Amino acid sequence: MKSIFSTEKLVALMKCIAASYLITGVLLLAVAGLLYKFSLSEAIVEICIIVIYCISSLLAGLFFSKSAQSRRFLWGMAAGALYFLIICAISAAVEPDFKLISNSSITTLFICLGSGMLGGMLG
Repeated sequence: MKSIFSTEKLVALMKCIAASYLITGVLLLAVAGLLYKFSLSEAIVEICIIVIYCISSLLAGLFFSKSAQSRRFLWGMAAGALYFLIICAISAAVEPDFKLISNSSITTLFICLGSGMLGGMLG
């Protein structure tokens, strides 16, 4: 029986996730610079963070699905799911009151899954 996650797939997934987090870091630094320079409101910063999640998950799904022969949307969704899980792990480590089951977490999950899936379909 052939495993759906070969070693090559796992390495490709890790590279795509690393690239998406590099993009996330660059975009968050840009938002921090804009926040410092223009004193952006909290609502604008929250919108920027959601857009960053969308862009990063979409690119992770796009990059990861390139190696898939079929069902690219599922591979893109898997990349979005892993991106979300890493966000949760970092949030839980940094914020002791982090709740996995909350409106914002579920919203973020659907944003990452949907963006990853869209990236997979575009791939």
